[in-house]
Amino acid sequence: MTTDTRNTNDTVTRTPLHRRQIDVQGYLRSDGLWEVEAVMQDTKNYDFNLRDRGLLPIGEYLHDMTLTLVVDDRLVIQDVRASMRATPYRDCSGAEPRYEQLIGMKIRGGWMNEVKEKLGKQHSCTHLTELLPVLATGAFQTIQGYRLQNDREYASSGRNRRHMQNTCYGYREGGRAWNSLWAEEQGAKEQGAEE
Repeated sequence: MTTDTRNTNDTVTRTPLHRRQIDVQGYLRSDGLWEVEAVMQDTKNYDFNLRDRGLLPIGEYLHDMTLTLVVDDRLVIQDVRASMRATPYRDCSGAEPRYEQLIGMKIRGGWMNEVKEKLGKQHSCTHLTELLPVLATGAFQTIQGYRLQNDREYASSGRNRRHMQNTCYGYREGGRAWNSLWAEEQGAKEQGAEE
């Protein structure tokens, strides 16, 4: 085992034990839909013994799974694919088909409560379910980024403004993003109201 002294002072050392990597990719499909895919991989930095799999050597995947959502422009889920290539127990992959129940749901504020109710803890996978908020953000970033780059009217539109204003520090009223994207429109509205 190695020691890691990054982000610590000289008197404290850290020993790496567990690593989780999550990679999210977003795509525009040729059929006009959007696809976001999250890959999650867990490894240990020591040999790890599992009842169902035996001894896992350092670096072998404890978890290696992918969850893919296909969404339309309104963030309604059109298709779901789950794949569990490495799990601690042989029967974990039995949860894969459960995620098809998400088809037809819309990604929006509070949707994770609906998701958890629909999937049920005993019939779903904790780790695949943990990927859903990451995929929701990935879907938004994929679609929003593409639209902002390729549709200038959308970038300055009232729809985009209502959707983004005051959602975070960067988009706060009076911030740089607010002023560069919407100040002109806001000023025109205020002037029209005065006349």
